[in-house]
Amino acid sequence: MYDTQTAELGTTNGLTSMNGLTSMNGLTSMNGLTSMNGLTSMNGLSSTVGFMTTAAGRNTVSYIVRCALPKGRTLVKKDQNGVSYSFPGELGMAPQWETGACDADCQQYVSACLLAHLNTSGQHIALWLDSDNPAVGWGRSTDYPYQEGSFFGNVFVSPPQALYCNGKDFDKGLVPGRLGDTSGAIYKNPYASGTSYCRDYCTAADAPNSADGYKSCGNWTHVVTVWRNFDPGSDYKICNRYSGKCLDFTGGSTADGATLMQYSPSGAASQLWGIIQVSPGKYKVVNRNSGKVLDVSGGYTGNGAKAQQWPYNGGPNQMWTFMPTGDGYYRFGPGSNANGCIGSPSGSTATSDIVQWSYDGGSNQQWNIVPR
Repeated sequence: MYDTQTAELGTTNGLTSMNGLTSMNGLTSMNGLTSMNGLTSMNGLSSTVGFMTTAAGRNTVSYIVRCALPKGRTLVKKDQNGVSYSFPGELGMAPQWETGACDADCQQYVSACLLAHLNTSGQHIALWLDSDNPAVGWGRSTDYPYQEGSFFGNVFVSPPQALYCNGKDFDKGLVPGRLGDTSGAIYKNPYASGTSYCRDYCTAADAPNSADGYKSCGNWTHVVTVWRNFDPGSDYKICNRYSGKCLDFTGGSTADGATLMQYSPSGAASQLWGIIQVSPGKYKVVNRNSGKVLDVSGGYTGNGAKAQQWPYNGGPNQMWTFMPTGDGYYRFGPGSNANGCIGSPSGSTATSDIVQWSYDGGSNQQWNIVPR
């Protein structure tokens, strides 16, 4: 298991694209890179052509080195103008490539790692990785409860094989630029004509880690499985399944005790929320306009209690649990009422108050949560 947040990758953005990777060429010598020689050699990574000559290319190199070399190892390379750049290692999935050839196993490991780090929004997102590679290994963390998907293939060949499949939670805890919220991604799901879920096509890790990820998908024997959480730095819209309206406050009020309402989507700051894990499975929901949190008035547990905003105090009526109901929707309720949830008035699509009620499975009690 590997926690990219603990690994201090937060200082850089996500890998937006792999420079030079097209339908015709993979990460080949046309980009100044070859898997036949070590990265430290001129024949392994050129200083005068390809990746090292552009900022986007050097960003790709930074992730290649991060995936391949272990922490404590740094690749130093010059560009075509003689300017030196340092690229630190981190995961160590293919340490042999520092001075020697990157064989088929090495190429699969680095490919899966690069694909797992792609983010079409360019935003850094903290991830948890599982893999059969001993430098990463297996294991789970309560800080990353959602199995996003698995990545595999070989981006060094022509044409490149950049592949993924959907994890069981790919449409849960959506974060910008990741599976479920992507556009323009270079990878493809080879199982899209079927269920698209990894579990139906891939071989799970051996016990006792069978729920952690996959050791193979088809003929690909080295896979990286990614786990994630809601991104605490992102803004989310929370909109009702029945009405299509979004959580908001009248006039964008910032007052203590302002009643939560449903309004037509507008993009206003009062319709944007931060979802921040406080403890495993418990989140505070922070309005970006007021800085106050979603709260049940007085901690009342009965039907009809008003949902409001209030300064954060850590009370159970401010701790929210998100429970998937299917098709990318959630029921969410406060820690003060295990059977409760918030919802719009039954059958109402009008602007109206949002209240706590016992969950009955109605679409008016289900919410879509998507990045801004």
